[in-house]
Amino acid sequence: MQLGFNWLKELVDFEWDAAELCERLTMAGVACESTRPVFEEFSGVVAGKIKKVERHPESENLSICTVDIGLKTVTTVCGAPNAAVGLKSSFATVGAELPDGTRIEPVEKQGIKSEGMLCSEKELGLSDESSIIMELEAGIKTGSDLWEKLDLDEPLIEFELTPNRPDCMSAIGIAREIAALAGTVVKRPEFELDEIEKQAAEEVRIEIADPQACPRYAARIIEHIKVARSPFWLKRKLFAAGIRPINNVVDITNLVLMEYGQPLHAFDYELFSMPQVLVRTALENEKFTTLDEKEHTLKEDDILITDATKAVALGGIMGGLNSEVNENTNKVLLESAYFNPTNICRTRKRLAIQSESAVRFEKGADPNIVDTACNYAAYLLSKLAGGRVLNGIVDAYPRVIEPLSIELRPSRVNQLLATDITAPQMIDILHSLEFGIKSGKTIMVDVPTFRPDCTREVDLVEEIARIYGYDKIGTSLRASGDLLAERSTEELFIERIRENLGRQGLYEIMTINLIDPDKGRKLGMEDKFIGLLNPLSADLAAYRTNLFMNMLQVVARNLNRRQNDLKLFEIGNIAYRADASHIEETHLAIGICGRPDVRNWAVSEQEYDFFDLKGVAEEFCKGLRLGNLTLKEQNHPFLERGVSFDLYFGDTHVGLGGRASNNSLNLYDIETPVYYIELNIGKLIPLYTKDLVYRKLPKFPSVWRDIAVIVDEGIFADRLLQTIYGSGNNILVNAELFDVYTGRQIEEGKKSLAFNLEFRSEEKTLTDEEVEPVFNHIISQLQNQFDAKLRT
Repeated sequence: MQLGFNWLKELVDFEWDAAELCERLTMAGVACESTRPVFEEFSGVVAGKIKKVERHPESENLSICTVDIGLKTVTTVCGAPNAAVGLKSSFATVGAELPDGTRIEPVEKQGIKSEGMLCSEKELGLSDESSIIMELEAGIKTGSDLWEKLDLDEPLIEFELTPNRPDCMSAIGIAREIAALAGTVVKRPEFELDEIEKQAAEEVRIEIADPQACPRYAARIIEHIKVARSPFWLKRKLFAAGIRPINNVVDITNLVLMEYGQPLHAFDYELFSMPQVLVRTALENEKFTTLDEKEHTLKEDDILITDATKAVALGGIMGGLNSEVNENTNKVLLESAYFNPTNICRTRKRLAIQSESAVRFEKGADPNIVDTACNYAAYLLSKLAGGRVLNGIVDAYPRVIEPLSIELRPSRVNQLLATDITAPQMIDILHSLEFGIKSGKTIMVDVPTFRPDCTREVDLVEEIARIYGYDKIGTSLRASGDLLAERSTEELFIERIRENLGRQGLYEIMTINLIDPDKGRKLGMEDKFIGLLNPLSADLAAYRTNLFMNMLQVVARNLNRRQNDLKLFEIGNIAYRADASHIEETHLAIGICGRPDVRNWAVSEQEYDFFDLKGVAEEFCKGLRLGNLTLKEQNHPFLERGVSFDLYFGDTHVGLGGRASNNSLNLYDIETPVYYIELNIGKLIPLYTKDLVYRKLPKFPSVWRDIAVIVDEGIFADRLLQTIYGSGNNILVNAELFDVYTGRQIEEGKKSLAFNLEFRSEEKTLTDEEVEPVFNHIISQLQNQFDAKLRT
């Protein structure tokens, strides 16, 4: 948003220049800057009064004008249709320099000497109006320098507003902030509406079919208006605000929008079928053509403004082509309403319509300024368009939206801010921001309806802090019980997870908890999704039941940006329906794809496989002293059959893992294999101990044995390791798989697994005679349980 500096000066008294104003507002949380003027500078342009107009003898489209420019009278040739005797206009004298760099010199146009130029507003960089010469107010002194007289050396203030501050999307909203900082008050426009006897209620009837979608709708009728160009002062404000002037009727609605923050719309009343306004939601697939001549197909939650027979506006978004104000309009119905932000947001995004009105309704307009803004616009129409305002405002407001009341504890304010602000100071600050105050044993604050962002006591604390001044708040913190609270086991455990996986070279990702449930169903996930009542979009319509979809989404985004070798993890919450309740859990997801980051001539490049991921998980379990992770084959619809497992610690099921199925990869346009593990952190925590167990260094040497056995290809090495450990008779201290072989000399459907076994006693040095029986017992158990054959 942008505004002219002078507009703010009209609304509130302050002593700062533009630079200091921007600094103070920014420090108070309203970020803004002033880096350029509203208008490009020109020189040598004065107020000239046309004394005589003659038709050019050589051209029907040109006039010869005699212009009084103060010290002398000059002749110029002009092609503007509005050049007339008595008109005061902008005159560029010989030697004048215009904003586009043009320097005015005396010229001869078709035999007539022209000593200067009557200028349009566009030629002076004041607006886009180029078809006529500029029309000045009669009170401006002839010959006066226009750059100085019109005070055009005006700084432009550009604001970067946060989405939670719709109250600042207007000149009055910014003036309110300035008044609070400067210790002054906002000077709102003062006006007295002159109404005729004819009653507006007899000319229009308003009905709201869905008060949830449109809580308030008001209208005024103004007749005998004359659609024309707006005066310069009005166009100037709009130009500074970045809005193109159109005509006095439309410009007035835009002026009120920018001044009060309340969107308005003017209908040509005589294009209504009957004196009735019905606010309803659209029918499914109903068609409507907006002012930009585009036809839209509507949904049931889109808001329509209709007369007795047809829709005339897309509520809160844009008016209709069939009720547009034009140069022949004589009577207007002026709309001022409050629409539900959720409806407006959905409609605007789906139809891709961007308008100033929609943005304000979407972020949250003020329902209780509807009538004030409507009355002010009607007043301006009576003054600038010659309109006659019918008596009364027709206002449908079925359920008044009252200010929210919040208790404020001064002690809590000072505790949070580490300050000593007094209660009267707090009250003064909130009063300056136009909050209502009821003081007694406690301070009850009525939050005005133009502040939808303030819903809790802590929001009021923030308001006090930013006006009090962040620079006045010290850097030291006051100790409190909250600050000294001991961290929970879960917090410490999650921190250890992050440290461990970070050391292994994994990058943490953080994604939103919401997913597209339809995409989840396509992946074959159980339909236990918890849906949102008012989702922002179909892609964010349900809470996730696992972290798989988010992981693939991040992988796809990185692959699209040529980041092909990925090792990622996420710690996040999931939730699902279980009977009549909802269950929420914290999960850990690990995903890898591509190739290890190893660049060595002695190491061949090889893509990641599931065992690389299993190695990451085992190192993670070892580092956190969780025990041995085991796998059991189990089909999961979003993982590839045959490479899909459940994960266990002992008999405790803790998660799943495998390779993403082709269907899953295709859904996210991924062409490279992705390996994935997901663990339930809540089930891991009972296995975790913060206490280190001390073990003495061994006094006696170890005895090593290697064994290679041939087993069926479908048997996991983990199962053999469990049997080996179970048969070790307390002297087997470690067993590791060091080779897997298939190929020559190995029967088809079989594989060779080679293990290294370490035997040691804590009491003595073991002899071969003591190790051999245990070693043979291990071989015997492998043969009995897995039909294993020794490989020689």
